Order: sequence, then C-alpha cells, then structure tokens
Amino acid sequence: MRVALLASLLVLGGTLFVRAQGYNPYYAAGGSGGYDHASTAAEGAARGMADVVRSQGAANLMNSEAAINVEAARKANIENHLQYTQTYFQMKSVNQQYRDAQRKPAPTQQQAIRMSKSQLPDRLSANKIDPLTGALAWPLGLRMDSLKDHRDRLDALFAERADKGFLTPDEYIEVKKLTSEMTDELRKYSKQLSGNASIEARKFLESLNYEAGFQAG
Repeated sequence: MRVALLASLLVLGGTLFVRAQGYNPYYAAGGSGGYDHASTAAEGAARGMADVVRSQGAANLMNSEAAINVEAARKANIENHLQYTQTYFQMKSVNQQYRDAQRKPAPTQQQAIRMSKSQLPDRLSANKIDPLTGALAWPLGLRMDSLKDHRDRLDALFAERADKGFLTPDEYIEVKKLTSEMTDELRKYSKQLSGNASIEARKFLESLNYEAGFQAG
C-alpha cells in the first residue's frame, strides 16, 4: 500500500514539474516530430473553425472564377450577335445600292410609244395582200387542207374590206377568231414544217390580224 501511494505521488510530482517547465504532456519531447492534433477541446474547436473558414474561402474563389467565366462567355456571345447583325445590315445595304444602280429610269412618254410600236407586227405588204382586190398570198406553212375553210372565209372577208374600204366590228372579231384558230393548228405541224416556213406562217397570221384594224388601201 505504501509503495503504490509513493508511486502515485512520484507520477503526480513529475507531471507538475513538466508543466512547470512549459512542456505539453500530450506531445513527445521531440518537438516538431510529435503528434499533430489538438491538445484541448478549445484548440480543436479553433482548428475546426479555421478549416471551415478556409473551405468557405476556397468556395468563394471558385464561385468568383465561375462568375468571371460566365460573364466572359456572355460578353463574347453579345459581341458575336452584334457583329452578325452589323454584317447582315451592311450586306442588305450593299444589295440595295446595287439594285438601285441597276434600275433603269422609267421611259418617257415618247420612248414608251416607240417601244410599243416596235413590238407591233408589220402590216401586210402589197405582195402579200392585193390593195385593190384584197386577195391574200398565203405562205406555204398555211396551205394545209385542214386550214382550207379558214383560208376561204378570210379571203372573202378581205375581199369585202377591199370593196367597201373597212371591216365591220363583227367582221373584225371574226378575223381575230379565225387567225387564232389557224395559229393553234399551225403548232400541230411545227415538227413537219421547216423552221423558216413555220416562222413565216406565224408572222403572216400576226400581220393579217393587225391589218384587219386598218382601212383598205
């Protein structure tokens, strides 16, 4: 019993001595090579708080970097959209300027009259219609048997025109109807006729239709 009591007193005395000398009994005497953990609850709480603060700082840094990246991407997108818009309107302006440059001024009244006259067919010459009798010199492309009735009727109408000097409105309309039907029939023989014969026949009908609107002679 005395031995145990003496040992306890020695341990207690040694502990007090160590603390009096400034040593922490929870660390080894080797200094930096000792254990790296809190010696007290207060120190442990302080270290935990430091870790929380450090983690919060790292999170704030990452959030800040992410926000910077998002803002840079947004700015680049706006700049790209602005550049596209500017390019679009610049191209539109260039195209409009080109169309304006290519647009010809409206013709004057005299020019319009001349243009209209240039698009009209020629009147029949004297070798295609006799000015005295009204006899018609039918071209080869209109001498098909299928057109005989049309030719006979038109010969009669232009003979009357030569006799009285003009066609009545009903006769004028009939000439237009007959020449239109002959033009349709001519298209059926376009492959059998040579190019010149087909063109000559078509122009003859156009001139005959145009001639009907004038007085004879």
